[in-house]
Amino acid sequence: MMQATQNNKLVSQLYKGISMKKTNGLFGCILLLMLAACNKEISNNNNFTPYTDNPLNDTAWIKTITGDAPIYKLADTIFQNSAFVDTFNLANEFSRSYGDSLEIELHANSLFDNHINSGGTGGVGGTPIDGIAKLEVLRLRTKGDFIKAYRPNSSFGYPLETAGGFFVRISKNNNELALTPGSSIKIKYSDIVDPLPNMQVFYGRETLPFPIGALDSAHTWIRDQDTSYIKTFVKQSGSTYKKGYELEAKKLRWISAQRYLDSTVAKTNIYAILPANYSNKNTQVFAVFDKSRTVLALRSDLSTRSFTTGNIPLRAKITLVSISKIGHDLYLGIKIINDVGTVINYSITPEQKSLGQILDYLNAL
Repeated sequence: MMQATQNNKLVSQLYKGISMKKTNGLFGCILLLMLAACNKEISNNNNFTPYTDNPLNDTAWIKTITGDAPIYKLADTIFQNSAFVDTFNLANEFSRSYGDSLEIELHANSLFDNHINSGGTGGVGGTPIDGIAKLEVLRLRTKGDFIKAYRPNSSFGYPLETAGGFFVRISKNNNELALTPGSSIKIKYSDIVDPLPNMQVFYGRETLPFPIGALDSAHTWIRDQDTSYIKTFVKQSGSTYKKGYELEAKKLRWISAQRYLDSTVAKTNIYAILPANYSNKNTQVFAVFDKSRTVLALRSDLSTRSFTTGNIPLRAKITLVSISKIGHDLYLGIKIINDVGTVINYSITPEQKSLGQILDYLNAL
């Protein structure tokens, strides 16, 4: 009460001084503004509510994300390994269909022991080997598939439009094999939409070889040195037509059909801002494009405590999707942006969801 009385007296004195001396008017107004600002700062000083013995209390961002950070467990939780397995004789021609939308072809004697699992650099001269090999194929069709596999559609920061991707691994006695020089693998497949022109072959650059962990934050797609466009096909069967791509790759593991988005369109950076509990240790944010099958991963920006990416076309419609793991709980945030460029800072408010609810949302993208 005494403090309030003193403040009232101070205001009264300021008002009286302003009335008596107009030349001091500006000074009086400044004091009043400073007084109001101080009161406001005090009232908003404690805007974070702590949770007793709860990982939600951790609001710190870190420069280097260690392997025990929750986002690594999140990636392993979200990733759904639906790869199928087959076997074949390396000495024979290999041609096999899987359903009515995928065919894989390999020439005889086209693989050698690359010693990937033992840290070696490959056989001498890539000498072909024979025997029974194991083929594993994981297929990425939708935008949600690329999110679950943590393989966004970008090449060194430049957005790509995809027509699907594959993880292809061939091994013998648990040793991973590679294509001999001059050999290739042909993947003939029907996509979820009609074939698009100007698709090219891209390979995934890995810094944390899959499947050691699902999350490889430095992953990017690198275009094949042969920049010719992927062949397409149309095959009639009765009254129906089967359409697709004939992708020929010179490397195994991550392979995709992609093309660069229009480089002439003006672009901008965007920033996703989440509540203090959601940091770069426990959250991943993706930009999902509406008009193309494109997903970009937003990187964490330590200086602004936000997630950001560049090369977003102006006027584009995108959806920002955040996925978080805090303690034992999962969170999903969704922000629809109809017109990129009007605002570049976007706030996301995640909600707690079950794993099934998150997967249902991603599968529908």
